[in-house]
Amino acid sequence: MSKRRISKQQTARIEKIQQNYHEHKKNHDDLDDGLVITRFSKHVELEDAKGNHIRCSIRPNLETLVAGDKVIWQSEGINQGVVVSLYPRSTVLAKPTSSGLAKPVAANITQLIIVIAPKPEISWALLDSYLVMAETLGLKAVILLNKTDLPCELLKEQLFMDYGPLNYPIVLTNKNSTEGLEQLKHILNHQINVFVGQSGVGKSSIISSILPHEPNISINEISELSELGRHTTSNSRYYHLLSGGALIDSPGVREFSLWHIDAAEIARCYPEFRPYLSQCKFRNCTHKDTPHCAIIKAKKEGLISEKRYENFIRLCGQYT
Repeated sequence: MSKRRISKQQTARIEKIQQNYHEHKKNHDDLDDGLVITRFSKHVELEDAKGNHIRCSIRPNLETLVAGDKVIWQSEGINQGVVVSLYPRSTVLAKPTSSGLAKPVAANITQLIIVIAPKPEISWALLDSYLVMAETLGLKAVILLNKTDLPCELLKEQLFMDYGPLNYPIVLTNKNSTEGLEQLKHILNHQINVFVGQSGVGKSSIISSILPHEPNISINEISELSELGRHTTSNSRYYHLLSGGALIDSPGVREFSLWHIDAAEIARCYPEFRPYLSQCKFRNCTHKDTPHCAIIKAKKEGLISEKRYENFIRLCGQYT
């Protein structure tokens, strides 16, 4: 059943009620701040200021709550309560539903860890779509090449040639060495992190290595026939890192859609394009078979990667 649509008047009234909770929280002993750890249907598991976990119901008409949300909740007994208000989100990671609407999956994240591997075969366009998403949301982005114990010299060469100059950190990990994992742990410190990438690249195994004190992270074997990992998580969950910061383990995303962005914005999300965008002769330049295009000129002069340019054209064709 689809959600009942509410009018602008009703939305304003709901926002006013939530604002009242924000203003009066300090004068009410039964109101407190909380952090959403995970969502179960009509309930959430949240963490209070003392680190206790409480099961809470959700007030009707509250926006969809997800891991990482900061909320106000009201006590209704021992380890029970109700969420009455949602604080504004700094960022929200969402994916499209079948109806084209945005479905939030994690909130208030600061860093995106994009996991790739030699197997399953890398989709360079998918990698770029994640980087565009990070640029759009103002997130730090890290490229993690996992399974480097498999043959991948050409892949590493391409990766460092095209992405090394863009100032995205590149981390190499495999099951035979802890060096890359230690580098990754340092990068994760004091950030709210989400891992994304194709199924089968080893996200759950890496997360399990980062969170050995969390026994409930499940790992499934990769199908030998499809070389695609089975999804091992069903709800996004917030985990604290021992050294500071957090990790939100979100259900694997096999495909990603830039449904909320136009071609001009995609171009602005390619850092190496930015110096040339104002140099195109035509303001509405599509950077594809366009005369006097500074992006095409820079690509021909070797200032922009051929592969990155091809990915840009592909993304514009798919999502705009």
